[in-house]
Amino acid sequence: MSEARGFSLLERFELKYHIPVSLADEIGDFLKPYCEEDFYSKKTPGGFYWITNLYLDSPRWTFLSWKKAGKLDRFNMRVRCYGEHPDNEGSFHFEVKRKVANVGYKSRGTIKGVNPSFVWSHPEEEWPCKTETDKMYVRQFIGKTHIYNAQPRLLTQYKRRAWFGLNEEYSRVTIDMGMRFREENGFDYSVDSAEMWSTSLPRFFQRDCNAVLELKCPALQVPFWMLDLIHRFNLKHGAFSKFGNAAAEWKRVYENPRDFRDARFPYLAGDFEDSKVLLSAKL
Repeated sequence: MSEARGFSLLERFELKYHIPVSLADEIGDFLKPYCEEDFYSKKTPGGFYWITNLYLDSPRWTFLSWKKAGKLDRFNMRVRCYGEHPDNEGSFHFEVKRKVANVGYKSRGTIKGVNPSFVWSHPEEEWPCKTETDKMYVRQFIGKTHIYNAQPRLLTQYKRRAWFGLNEEYSRVTIDMGMRFREENGFDYSVDSAEMWSTSLPRFFQRDCNAVLELKCPALQVPFWMLDLIHRFNLKHGAFSKFGNAAAEWKRVYENPRDFRDARFPYLAGDFEDSKVLLSAKL
C-alpha cells in the first residue's frame, strides 16, 4: 500500500491518455493484481467520486499564459476539496502544481472546518492545520498569491475513479470524466449543476473519447505493469488541461454571449466595473 496517500509533497511523472469511459471497468480488472482502488472510489457507487477545485490566477492569467507559452518551469494554484457539494466543515487542500520540463511537483497544505478564505483573514496561529508541514505549505501558498496577485478565478469539477499501486512507494492511475466549471471570484464552493459549463466537449478529446486516463509515478520508476497497460489498451497520448480548457470556455462565454442559451454573462474576474462596461459595449 502506498505511503504517499496523505502526501504533503510529491515528485512524479504524469502520462495522459484519452479513452472512452466505457473502458473503465475493463481497466479496473486489468489493474487488480497491481493496484488497490482508492478509498473514495470504493465507497462511491460506480467508483466515480466528485473532485472540486478552485483555481487561482492573476487578473492577467499569469499562470495560464506560462502554460500556453510552454515555459519549462511553471506552476498553477488551486484549493481542492471532495464531493459535488463541498461542506465548509470539511477539508480544503491548498495545492501548488509545479512542472519542470516533464516532471511534476505537487505540494499540499490542508485545513479543516473553515472556509479557505479564513487563512487570509486570521493569523497563522489560528489556522486549523493538523501538522506544521500543512501550515508551512499553506503559508507558501498564501505567499505566492501576494507575489503574483493570484485570486480565485474558476471553480472546476469532475468525476474520478482512482487506484493506488500495491508495491511501489508511489504509483497511481486515475480516470476523469464529466469536467465542468463556473466562474468564481471568491471562495464560494456552492454548486448548482444548471450554472456549470461543460468542458467534456468533443473538441477537447480524441475521436470517440470522453475521459482522461492518467498514469502517475516517480520519473525514474515507471512500473512494468503501466507499460503493459499502455500496450494492452493501445493507449494514445493526449494532452488535457482542466484549468486551461475551462479558461478557454470561460473566454468564449464572455466574448460571445449570444452563442449561449440564456442571459448569464460572467464578468471579467479582478476588474468588475471595467468588465461591465465592456459587456455593455458588446451588447
